[in-house]
Amino acid sequence: MNAATRMRGDVLLVGSMPFDDAETVFRETAKGLKGHLGCMPDGEVGPRKNWVGMLPEFVFSKDPQLDVVSAPAGGQLTQPDLEEGEHIQESEGFWTFKIKPGVKVRFDNLLYADFAIESYGTFKRLRDEGVIEPATRFQVCLPAPNSAINAFFTDTSEWPELHRAYQAGLNNEIRRILDVVPADDLVIQYDLAWECVDLAMGEANYFAFWPKSTVAEKWTRHTAFLDELWQPIPEETLLGYHWCYGTWGGWPMTEMKDLELCVSLSNEAVSRTKRRVDYVHMPVIKEPDDAFFAPLDGLKIGDTKVYLGVVHEDETSIEPFRRRMQGARRHLREFGIGGVCGYGRIDPSDLPQVLRVHTDCATELARI
Repeated sequence: MNAATRMRGDVLLVGSMPFDDAETVFRETAKGLKGHLGCMPDGEVGPRKNWVGMLPEFVFSKDPQLDVVSAPAGGQLTQPDLEEGEHIQESEGFWTFKIKPGVKVRFDNLLYADFAIESYGTFKRLRDEGVIEPATRFQVCLPAPNSAINAFFTDTSEWPELHRAYQAGLNNEIRRILDVVPADDLVIQYDLAWECVDLAMGEANYFAFWPKSTVAEKWTRHTAFLDELWQPIPEETLLGYHWCYGTWGGWPMTEMKDLELCVSLSNEAVSRTKRRVDYVHMPVIKEPDDAFFAPLDGLKIGDTKVYLGVVHEDETSIEPFRRRMQGARRHLREFGIGGVCGYGRIDPSDLPQVLRVHTDCATELARI
């Protein structure tokens, strides 16, 4: 391990887990990944199971500043069953909203602090009891602005105001978390999913209502928030970025040819952040060739730790992981490992095996 990194642990859990409560998440991951985790998320359980789907269901739809334009049947998002390479082109099945006329929108409670504070109480109790290892930090995963807003507001002229309001609201959530969680016991991870999906599609759009943009225009739009995301986070708190290709309808949501986009975003995040970026996470496809990993040669991120998502949840043999790790090692000497994304949509009964695979892979990584 790079001695200069502050990020402990050779395994990173990206965020979501398939359980109903945070205590089960903490107990299962503490047992299944003992000795491998430097930080532990609460699994984004309960209302957060659909990740940003929590926002329209529990925040936007109850906000008197907003009008509901459309809502999914039953009031809940339902994951589509898509063929490989198929994309949703309309907003059918999604919540969509508009700002009410004359309103200057603000988001005073995005609920992330409420959930984090509740989970931290459980986390701290279990750590005090010895269930969770002593030096493990509490990890909070937060959607970046475009991921939170862009799928739910079809009038794109409203996006700038909504993005500003969401960023201000997110800053307030972090301040509220820090009122309870000590800064040196916290990890903040930003998840950028719609950002990565949109950039990976070039000039094509996932949703038909998204503005027609060049790749350069998309890059400017999605990276602008890197100037702001770090600002409410004290230096004692660890900061990470998860470059996410999404699992809505199956992973990845768009083609992933190589790690070029993840490397470019990592370099951009580190260069635009006026404090340390402690880690970045990049997913890895099942059958990567050398060209897939070659962009890692262009990383310019200093002591920032890299976690590669070389674990695929449906594999049980160590051999596929060994091939991926060996391929990555030709271009990056030191890295940690993880899954390609969160595990919130797998069968809970499968998770112990998935965690065993992580442990086997981490053991193998130490040998290579």
